[in-house]
This record gives sequence, C-alpha cells and structure tokens, in this order.
Amino acid sequence: EDEKFLTDLFAQLTDEATDEEKRQELVNFLKEFCAFSQTLQPQNRDAFFKTLSNMGILPALEVILGMDDAQVRSAATDIFSYLVEYNPSMVREFVMQEAQQNDDDILLINLIIEHMICDTDPELGGAVLLMGLLRTLVDPENMLATANKTEKTEFLGFFYKHCMHVLTAPLLANTTEDKPSKDDFQTAQLLALILELLTFCVEHHTYHIKNYIINKDILRRVLVLMASKHAFLALCALRFKRKIIGLKDEFYNRYIMKSFLFEPVVKAFLNNGSRYNLMNSAIIEMFEFIRVEDIKSLTAHVIENYWKALEDVDYVQTFKGLKLRFEQQRERQDNPKLDSMRSILRNHRYRRDARTLEDEEEMWFNTDEDDMEDGEAVVPPSDKTKNDEDIMDPISKFMERKKLKESEEKEVLLKTNLSGRQSPSFKLSFSSATKSNLTSQSSASNLPGSPGSPGSPGSPGSPGSVSKSTSQMAAITTK
Repeated sequence: EDEKFLTDLFAQLTDEATDEEKRQELVNFLKEFCAFSQTLQPQNRDAFFKTLSNMGILPALEVILGMDDAQVRSAATDIFSYLVEYNPSMVREFVMQEAQQNDDDILLINLIIEHMICDTDPELGGAVLLMGLLRTLVDPENMLATANKTEKTEFLGFFYKHCMHVLTAPLLANTTEDKPSKDDFQTAQLLALILELLTFCVEHHTYHIKNYIINKDILRRVLVLMASKHAFLALCALRFKRKIIGLKDEFYNRYIMKSFLFEPVVKAFLNNGSRYNLMNSAIIEMFEFIRVEDIKSLTAHVIENYWKALEDVDYVQTFKGLKLRFEQQRERQDNPKLDSMRSILRNHRYRRDARTLEDEEEMWFNTDEDDMEDGEAVVPPSDKTKNDEDIMDPISKFMERKKLKESEEKEVLLKTNLSGRQSPSFKLSFSSATKSNLTSQSSASNLPGSPGSPGSPGSPGSPGSVSKSTSQMAAITTK
C-alpha cells in the first residue's frame, strides 16, 4: 500500500494536468514527509529513503524543478537537499545514468545550477543553499571507491564535461572586458558564490580543474573581477588566485607568467594606495608566501616585470625580501661552485661525524685495564712533544730495576737448587725510613718475600712487582 501511495503521489506531481494548487499541496506534503524522516531511527530512515529512490523520486524531482511555479520549485529543492545529505552517491549515480539518454540542458544537476544562477531573492538565500548542495556532490571526501570503479574519476569526468560550462557561464559572460560588465550587488553576490565553488574545486580536485582553468583561461577572467567596486568580490577573485599559488604547481606558475596574471593584482594594490585594509593585507600576504616558500619562477617574474612599481613600498619588507631572493638566485646561477660551498658549510659547520665519535668511545671503554703492566704509562697526546731526555730518563731507571730483579731471582733459584728445597722463610732487614710503612704486615707469609705469595720478588710469574717493592725498600737481605 505504501508503494502504491508513493507511485500515485509521484504520478500526480509530474502530470501536467494536475491543478497547480493540488501540486503545491502534494509537494509540500512530500517535503514534510521527508522532514519527519529525520526523527526516525537510522535503520528506519535508510529504509524510507531507499523506498523513495526505488519508486522514482529523483525523476519526479527533475520534472518538478523544470516547472514555472516558484513555490513548487522551492519545495522540490528542499526535498532534493534531504536526498543529497542522506546519500550523495545515489544522486551522482542517477545523474550519470540520465546523461546517457538526455541532453545537458535537462540534467538534474544542471537544473540545480540554473536555479542557483536565476535566484530572484535579493539576498540569494536559495542560491546559497543550492551552492552547498553542489559542493557536497563534487566533494571527493564523500565519494566511494570500489575494486571495479572509482566514483571520483567517473563523476568528476562527467561533471567537467557536462556541467562545469553551465556553472561558469555567468562568470565568462561578465568578464569579457577589463572590468565587470555588470557590477550590481546581486550579480556580485552570485559571482562570489561561483568563485567560492571554483576555489573549492582547485583545493580538492586535481587535473580536472587544472585542465579546465588553463584551457579556458579561467584565471585571467576571474582576475577581471579585481576591478569590481565591491570589495568582497575582488577579495574572492584574489582568494581564487591565492589558492592556485598555494599549490606550488609549475603548470599553474607557467600559465600565470605566460599570461602576465600578476598585473591585475599589482594594479589593485597600487589603486588601494597606502590604506591599511583587507585588500592590502591579502595582496601582501600572497607575495610574502611566494618569498617565504621561495617559489623561484614567480619571484623572478615579479621582480623582472613589476619591481619598479613595488620598489617604493617600504612599510613592509616583503618586496625588498623578494628582490633579495631574486639577487641570491641570480648569484647562485652565475656561480654554482659558490652555492655548493655554501651548502657544504651550512650542512657541516661545527659538526663531527657521529659514527667516528661512537667508534672512539667504544675503543676507550673496551680498553682492558688488566692488559696494562704496572710499569706501563698512558701518555696523553701533549706528552709527545717532550724532549728525548725526559723520555729516556724513566726508561733507564726501569732497566736498572729490571737488572736488579733478575740478579735477585738468580740468587734465589741458585740457593733453592743447592739445598734441594726453598727456604721456608726470609729474614728481611728494613731501613728505619721504611719500617713504619709496613708495620701492618705481621706475618712473614704476607710479606713480598714469602715463598707462596703471588707477585713476590722471588716468584718468576710477576715481572712487574719488583719496581713497586724496590721503590719502598731501602735494602733487601735474603737468607
């Protein structure tokens, strides 16, 4: 019963024989019906809109939007907004399918654009709503991507082929000369809406909008609006160009330079004078962006063609900074070796290879202190500059101690061989100067001369211990 009700409703809405008052009642009822659906649970709302779609609500809206009754068209626009907000992909699919059978003039999306352009409201309330719907439909963020197809590629290709010329028609018609043909408030508002949507396309679309702007020379036509008496429209045109420059795309940059598209901006800047307002700040910000981002091609173009007009502007350093960038760029081109040296110094000044530093630290920490002999000294690099006498003196002393050690060892070994066993104890005589240093050693077995003591002078396995003991003892007598 519900499906039959909707079928009859759509049939009466699209029938030319239906009375105008009756059609208004029916379309308002459908509008309220869609508004009521917003209070439903998500699953119920999905079922509701799927039913409307299956019963042919979009073809019905297409017929209604083409009628002359303004109230009917307004209600149909509200219904269309509910559908777009619910499922923009459903609307895109319908539009692309009908494009294969119908002409561009009667496509649903082109009817929406025409209603936006022809809005009679002085404040363009309806046009603002329709522009928002168009932005939702061309927004890649809510487009689907499947394994077989990409909605972004298909729909944007369709939109730029069948719909973009309808959207830009008022802009192209009003910018055939050096200033806008019509510059009344309502026209300026409409052109500002169109520029807002085009700016959105520059930001979110890729090669589609780029090809369209360059092939149709859109930017040059947009910059004609810089001469408008309405500041908000001139700022919209400037914002459009700023968005293009912000992409830092050399295809756009070459197009700008080839057509000398900074000229309308410079003219607007000079005509504005020294007044501190939004136009002044926006133009300076655009040139400052070129300077900070070091866009070399645009920097050279601006200085070579517009420096004489801008050199007297000294309340900001933007233009002098651009000139400095330009001169540095020329200097690098004339002397590439100097530029390479600057980059080397900039990258390596006061820097040390981190890997070398780590290797040196590892070598230092891995040094085994047990490998160092007692007579071995670690000489710092500065000691290498000492003279030979300072070096040879400790060496000669070490050799004398070594000879004394060898003679003592021979004497001990000789007595051991003669008696057949080593003497169990040694009687040591100390000078009075050294006795006090060794009073803590109470037993003979703990003294350096003990037969079982490791590292004792009589032990062959401790070659470096003699140098320590002889420096503390005045005399050693072995018995």
